[in-house]
Amino acid sequence: MNGGGLPRRLPAVAVPVSGESFASWLSRAAADWQLAPGEAAQVVGLECRSGYSAVRPVFFGIALTERSLVQAAAATGLEARCLRAMQLSRYAASALDFTGLDLSLEASLTAVGHREWALFTSSRACPKCLAARPVWQLWWRLGIAAVCPVHQVLLVDVCSRCQIRLGRGYAAHPRGLITRRGEVDLSRCNNRRPASRRRKAGLCDQRLATLPTTPVPAALAALQQRVLDIADGRNAPRVAGRRVAPVEFFAALRFTAALVRLVATADDLAACAVLPDEAAETFAADQHGRQQASRGGAGTQLRASPPSAAHAAALLALTEPVLFTPDPHACQDLVNDWMGRAVAWRRTPGKSDPLRPVPRPPCLEPLVRAAAPPGSRIAGALSARPAARLSFTADHLPHLVDAEDYAELLEPHLPGTAPVSGRRLAALALARLAGATSWQRAAADLAMETLKAARATNTLVQRITDPDAFWTAVEQLGARHLERGLIDYAARRRTLAGLTAVPHAVLYPVCRPLEHDVTLQRRRHAAAWVWQHFTGGDVREAPAYLPELWTPTSTESVREGWRRFAVWIPDTVADHLIAFGRDLLHAHVPGGA
Repeated sequence: MNGGGLPRRLPAVAVPVSGESFASWLSRAAADWQLAPGEAAQVVGLECRSGYSAVRPVFFGIALTERSLVQAAAATGLEARCLRAMQLSRYAASALDFTGLDLSLEASLTAVGHREWALFTSSRACPKCLAARPVWQLWWRLGIAAVCPVHQVLLVDVCSRCQIRLGRGYAAHPRGLITRRGEVDLSRCNNRRPASRRRKAGLCDQRLATLPTTPVPAALAALQQRVLDIADGRNAPRVAGRRVAPVEFFAALRFTAALVRLVATADDLAACAVLPDEAAETFAADQHGRQQASRGGAGTQLRASPPSAAHAAALLALTEPVLFTPDPHACQDLVNDWMGRAVAWRRTPGKSDPLRPVPRPPCLEPLVRAAAPPGSRIAGALSARPAARLSFTADHLPHLVDAEDYAELLEPHLPGTAPVSGRRLAALALARLAGATSWQRAAADLAMETLKAARATNTLVQRITDPDAFWTAVEQLGARHLERGLIDYAARRRTLAGLTAVPHAVLYPVCRPLEHDVTLQRRRHAAAWVWQHFTGGDVREAPAYLPELWTPTSTESVREGWRRFAVWIPDTVADHLIAFGRDLLHAHVPGGA
């Protein structure tokens, strides 16, 4: 480090290859410096986690924190633009959506990692590319990465020797970087294998160039290249003959992929001439496993990232007729067929609509709506009513409507419904009145957790016996909402998203006279109280109740602690917390309090 706290300028730095991933560049640079990758990360000044045997840079290869960016630029002389281009965040405006990622909070990556189509702790690879030079392409880490357009082969996911995903690093610590010099040969797998009865722990020495590959038709390789050109902004996409932004194209890809995962048959796979047998068989096996799973999960959801290159290849081939057909009529015919199968599937006894949680992009909305008229009598009743003249948007709505309003206006229409669930459905219904074209869109407009919104709309609407009376009550609720004055609840949620504990100095003056200690638990319950008071959200979703903040405390204990706090809180403390919350909002949201 120099006197200013920045790393010393390194004398020689490997030049990044166009499209290269950050982990690949760091490994090549480390080899030039005769260092292990973990040592190179430290020399470059990357911000790393502490307390692990392996070096683990935070958000490694995903995004650079401000500290990592400044220090890496100072150490290497590379421009910030060049360093950022090697991160997955490069695709944040096209193939990926990093909404919710907070580079000051590693825990924020969990939700993004479950939602987005990317490999956050590994990479796919083309052995033929790596045989030519040890450069790993960044796009190999996209979930839709399937085929090498140059060599026309399926990408490889797993090392045939260690049976660990490529680029995984330490098996126990994904993306952990080796720190022992002399061990790294860039032509080999280098995954850290755990010790077993038959072998010691060590690096996998499988030569990457000799990993087996599966050839694919040139048409599938060309299709992969078209998708990559859209992701990189080199091609303006069209869907059903309509020009769309890259982010909407990939939203259409994900919705169409969910649809074909639900309804594609063996005949569809057989009719797909560009699909190699391995990809078709893999997709069919994955589809069968999802359908047979007794419980849901990330791997069984229609929205999940493709688990393998073969699965991704099948999705590319099956969705191509919708995503790239210039004739809207041909596109409509195919969507009609698929949606017809989806409707028949969800009418099977015991089945619900698994497509409900999948966001539907605007470019496909007319096609899907034309193919499948509202199956819900509740949504159908809304479409048949004259449009309500309401001047609020979803940003002006809490996630839970006022408890008294709900009890008076909507509770009679939802017999046997828990108040919190009913209030959530009421908020979604208001978002429908505000212009959302579907329940899924209402949840997205409210930035509401998708599964909770789906549970409310899938189950609770079935309890409504008089749809017209229900929507009349919702319109009355909207009128009351307007009369009280509009509040930007979305801005409040953003401002208070980082409130995990009320500062000790805020609580001490009002708790000490009451002879109550200001413990960390009380500060967190107070933060949840402030968040609920100003956002109108479900307190269980408050940032102060993120599971990682309470480990190893059980969920039941946390909820009991909140219940006691809510019963205990005296007016003096409540007034003090309200003033504290207003100060926070005034500092960030004009008129926010």
